[in-house]
Amino acid sequence: MPAISVEKVSYRFGQPVLREVSASFSQGTFTGILGANGVGKSTLVKLISRWLPLQEGSIRIYDRPLQAFTQRELARHIAVVAQEQAELTELTVREMVELGRIPHQGLLDSPSQADHNAVESALAQTGLQALATRRFGTLSGGERQRVRVAMALAQAADILILDEPTTHLDIRYQLELLTLLAELVAKGYTVIAVLHDINLAALFCDHLLLLADGRVLSAGTPAEVITREAILEAYQCDVTVLLHPTSEAPQIALRRSYQDA
Repeated sequence: MPAISVEKVSYRFGQPVLREVSASFSQGTFTGILGANGVGKSTLVKLISRWLPLQEGSIRIYDRPLQAFTQRELARHIAVVAQEQAELTELTVREMVELGRIPHQGLLDSPSQADHNAVESALAQTGLQALATRRFGTLSGGERQRVRVAMALAQAADILILDEPTTHLDIRYQLELLTLLAELVAKGYTVIAVLHDINLAALFCDHLLLLADGRVLSAGTPAEVITREAILEAYQCDVTVLLHPTSEAPQIALRRSYQDA
């Protein structure tokens, strides 16, 4: 049974954004969603996380219809690290991570021992224990992204959805973040991330979903999805596909023109 199944989902913002998209996201895998700007990548993850209302088609979480979940139930399964989100920069790192426990607390409840344990575990898994008392607003971009992931882990959801998590990060922090996500997948989490860097996606993801013009152009392993023909169709950009020297993951090299050898 897949963690998430999407069946013939279409969505319009005046004009069609997604067109009969079907996809399956297996439990315990890292799926990267690729595609040019404006093809519906962020819209798809917002529909899965119910940040947008479903218009056409169906989405199921562990074979249960998405609309059957209460918001609190859904938050116990899916945690979202959004592309842009309002944040309280004066809070400490620990206080930010504690916000991830809200779905497990009653309105007037004090934090329980389970809440404290979940927060400490999330800080440990993301390597943030030494920064726990720092103000969020004083952190680097990479450190802030780790805090956002820690909030998602404290939420104790088994599915993590990230919308362009490596945006504005330098190479070091991109590698650190994707390595952390891969480690979480090894522990049994299901991770879905909208990514722009095709080469990093191929290095870290088990499965790729390539969108073009609001449709699924290709889905499968990196080797199945990242081909010269698919990249040309999806991005209108010609590339040479090579193999990574150690992992043998497909990697693209840009061509200046179709005539480049």
